[in-house]
Amino acid sequence: MSSPFAARTSVEAVEEGMLLAPKFDANGLIPVVTTDAATGEVLMHAYMNEAALLKTLETGEAHYYSRSRQQIWHKGATSG
Repeated sequence: MSSPFAARTSVEAVEEGMLLAPKFDANGLIPVVTTDAATGEVLMHAYMNEAALLKTLETGEAHYYSRSRQQIWHKGATSG
């Protein structure tokens, strides 16, 4: 299965290009820091896998990947 994200071909392409090219780790995860939009206060640290990132981009609401439950979750819908 191919990724819907751009390949990471160069530093310039990643930093200055117009295509999203996330760098998932060996477990297929990327760290996410959620902040308050008004104050910048850090609210939480979590992880996303490719499916969670795609769902986030599709819905405009953050979806995360639970490493302990091994499933995607939406803050407030399936957690506190």
